[in-house]
Amino acid sequence: MNVVVLAIGAHPDDVELGCGGALALHKSCGAKVYLLVLTLGEASGDLRARESECRKAAKMLGVDRLFFGGLEDTRVSDGRETIDAIEKVLKEVHPDIIYAPTHKDSHQDHRNTGYAALSAGRRCKMILLYEGASTQRDFYPQVFVDVTKTFELKRKVIRVFGSQLNKDGGGYLLAVKGIEGLAKLRGYQAGLDVAEAFEVGRFIFEI
Repeated sequence: MNVVVLAIGAHPDDVELGCGGALALHKSCGAKVYLLVLTLGEASGDLRARESECRKAAKMLGVDRLFFGGLEDTRVSDGRETIDAIEKVLKEVHPDIIYAPTHKDSHQDHRNTGYAALSAGRRCKMILLYEGASTQRDFYPQVFVDVTKTFELKRKVIRVFGSQLNKDGGGYLLAVKGIEGLAKLRGYQAGLDVAEAFEVGRFIFEI
């Protein structure tokens, strides 16, 4: 039976930055991979450009289907509206694994998406929480994924989001470089070349 994976992000580029390498690995192993992006990131640029970039990135990763949650950028809550948007997709794809942003994040959309995913996915056997450019220092990963085979693809994918490259004086480009450095750090911590790291939101180990 193929594994079904759902990766959830608040904005276009969140998933790609946080777990793009792991998703590419899942696809290479025959998994069904779905993305749910709750907003179009309209507060950080033209929503049509951001949606187009998101679709292109998903295609590069080989995603089976990309869902949009229709929520408002910068106003994502951890309450009923967000939980409902996530549960709607859960009922359609029935994931074995959920990737969601850690709630240990300085951006309210990321933080609330993480909390809402934990609530909506309470019956899922595995929820792994990824880190991003605004993750706080108290993020302590327990799971590491060797993304050596897919890291070059991840680098190409995150650079698809060209509308963000000059935002905030090139802040996104700095974030891209930071993610590359972070992958090396997480790899070093795990005894690997490069890795993505995750906190455990829920993990049922079936033997």
